[in-house]
Amino acid sequence: MAADALAYLTYLGVLLLVGLICTMISSKLKIPNVLLLIIVGILLKYVKYQGEPLFAIPQNFILTLGVLTLIMVVYDSASTFKLKEIDALFFRALKLTTFFIILTLFLFTLTSRYMLDISVYLAVLFASFMAGTSPDTAMSLLGGAKNKIAEFLEIESIVNTPPLVLLPFIIVDLMKSMTDVSFDTVVQQFVPFLQQIVIGLGAGLLVGVVVFKLMSRLYSEKVSPIAIVAAALITYVLAENIGGNGVLAVTTMAVIVGNIYLKHKETLDKFSSTFSEFLQILVFVLLGLLIDIDWSVSFLIKSLALFFVFLLIRLLSIHISFWSEYTLKEKIFMTINAPKGIATAVVIFLLSTYAIPGLTQILDYGLAFILYSIVLATVVIKMSRFFLQVDIVKPAPAHSAAGSTAKKAKSVKKLKKKSKKN
Repeated sequence: MAADALAYLTYLGVLLLVGLICTMISSKLKIPNVLLLIIVGILLKYVKYQGEPLFAIPQNFILTLGVLTLIMVVYDSASTFKLKEIDALFFRALKLTTFFIILTLFLFTLTSRYMLDISVYLAVLFASFMAGTSPDTAMSLLGGAKNKIAEFLEIESIVNTPPLVLLPFIIVDLMKSMTDVSFDTVVQQFVPFLQQIVIGLGAGLLVGVVVFKLMSRLYSEKVSPIAIVAAALITYVLAENIGGNGVLAVTTMAVIVGNIYLKHKETLDKFSSTFSEFLQILVFVLLGLLIDIDWSVSFLIKSLALFFVFLLIRLLSIHISFWSEYTLKEKIFMTINAPKGIATAVVIFLLSTYAIPGLTQILDYGLAFILYSIVLATVVIKMSRFFLQVDIVKPAPAHSAAGSTAKKAKSVKKLKKKSKKN
């Protein structure tokens, strides 16, 4: 028993070390670390000792790590929603997200259903975790870019993350409880589905209010950041145990915590983000280890064809949402910049633990989509001048930005004083 525990800790340490090295290399090469982490995971799968794979991670550990990462990713993403800062850009992103999800669930489902010869359930499930972009990858590519389209794409990636992680598991729950697709079965499942939503919202609201009360009165520099992680875990577990949706509960709790005033809030956010990044590194490497893709000619042709269809659906969504607001080149730039990241990866990671016939096939395609989308988005970012007529300009260093902000603040104060004197 002790030997097994030591072996698992060794695996964990080695994978984390490899992940950190990949992250440092990717920052030097100015590419998302997601790409290198997954590729390294795929390569590690072929490392064997005495004829057996060197890295043999138990299924329960993988499931636990996946759920924990999902919770932290959802919390990290949802806590960035600032209700006071909701503006026209947010609603535009929400509009595109809505059209993109609807069209993907309809058109991509039909395409994958017939191209891959899979069931309707699996086709809908596949479409559900493809209908979104991930903020971690989008921000690593576009982070701080001084361009209105780049700013919009960052906000869109944040807006579509909650539905991206909610939809697949809702569909899985429906798959388990529905034996066939008919009007009667859909109606029968409507009440349990609504119950999941209401209980999830209630659990998130309850824990969010409790966290606010406790943090307002009993803040501790050492304990409070850990308490936030514990609160996210408790929210998920509470909702799931009483028949609610855990992901929706964590989303609700995170939105509440993200929009209330707390002292030292930056410290809390920094800790949760760091913890989330630690988990993400492990998940991406493990994803490469777990998903065994058959890189045959047939697979490559089908996956690239499906990915092309996915891009056409996104272009159609952008065109419908913003009929005459952008040029064709700008729309193409927005279409191609739909990188998949940790949200999609965690969904695939968790779905790999489900015993659903035919599921492995769509997970293989899902992992291929992550790789395709990141490579394509990285290339297009390098060609931003062609599409946008301007470069995607990265922000100045933090100290410079802070300095310029301070100068602006001082000049504003001087102007106010002069106006008062006059």
